[in-house]
Amino acid sequence: MPIVLEKSDRRLLLWVAPILTIIIVALAVLAPQDEESEIPSTYSSVSSGARAAYLFLKEEGYNVERWEKSPVDLPANPADTVLVLAFPFAQANRLEKNALASYLVSGGKILATGSAVPFYLPDADVEPEPVPSVLPKEYQPNVPSSLTATGPIKMSPSSYWKSPSSKYIVHYSDEGRPIVVSYKVGKGEVIWWAASRPLTNIGIRESGNLGLLLGSLGNSKNVRILWDEYFHEYQRTLISYVGEPPLLFGLLQFVLIFLVALLTFGRRNGPIRPLYEPSRLSPLEFVHTLGGLYQRAKATETALEVPYNRFRSLLTKRLGMKADTPSPQLAKSARERLGYKDADLESTLQDIENSFHSLNLTDATALDLVQRLNRHANNLKLISQEEQENMPNADRLKGADPRTQ
Repeated sequence: MPIVLEKSDRRLLLWVAPILTIIIVALAVLAPQDEESEIPSTYSSVSSGARAAYLFLKEEGYNVERWEKSPVDLPANPADTVLVLAFPFAQANRLEKNALASYLVSGGKILATGSAVPFYLPDADVEPEPVPSVLPKEYQPNVPSSLTATGPIKMSPSSYWKSPSSKYIVHYSDEGRPIVVSYKVGKGEVIWWAASRPLTNIGIRESGNLGLLLGSLGNSKNVRILWDEYFHEYQRTLISYVGEPPLLFGLLQFVLIFLVALLTFGRRNGPIRPLYEPSRLSPLEFVHTLGGLYQRAKATETALEVPYNRFRSLLTKRLGMKADTPSPQLAKSARERLGYKDADLESTLQDIENSFHSLNLTDATALDLVQRLNRHANNLKLISQEEQENMPNADRLKGADPRTQ
């Protein structure tokens, strides 16, 4: 049978649906757009990727493989082994950096590119280029070597080698600033490029760049080439992807939809309780109303004068005295004729009379005096039980109490 929505549910949907649509559209518009990655990964087919170089080496019979393990797992005997660190960016810890140093000392070779190599390799000293050129430039060889055998290369340097030590061989430079350098570390060797362009999909086809890559790898098919993908964050856990924009915005939308569904379900299935409405027979309604009137009129003195005059009227009636009997005489008569021993009665009456002529009478002072006066009235039993109840059976009604002075 068809589902029939109640009027309240339809109204809720009419409010929630547009708001939810606006939020989802806003999240989609404000979410960062996917940009072409600058990582020269062997899995990437974009212009800055290195898939073409990797597949070329495979097709030509080179012993090349992707290395997705930690440097700690590098071969213990690394002779005739080349590790390609193409623009690494995942931070290497101390153990991993020490493993790379041990690999070099034991006879391994590393081809590294980019400005982050000091975080991975020993004796590396580079400075980044603040504003790298978008268009590549052609660079001539500095010295004849296996790296420069094919002549000039094209590159857009993102950094330069700083150290002028003779320990380093400069194969190419940009106006005296080294951009391709090699040096020895123990039995091994480091070859550094200022940028990854010569091995990227777009750069490998340019004149001299493929020769630079093959020369850096050793120009031998007997060499084992380990193309690093570990420092391209293949060591990341599932939790580390939570901060990525696609998953983050997806989670935000899921939480939003969950909250809306929870609100809708809770509204229809939560416990239903009647709205509490205090009885109009309650004395508090009268008290609040009267108090509000006095407060708006700023009649603090009047609020004190009314119970005072009533107290005097009841006490003089009980004693059979005149209404204008002075307060000290009233207190004395109450003590002698009624046996009322509370000495505070006279001071209470006197304090109230003095407050009538005070310009600084506060609400707190008036309340204190009324409470004192009410205590004496109860102790003297000036108000009978019948007079305190202003309605028969009021105490039997839920939420109602007898009204008193």
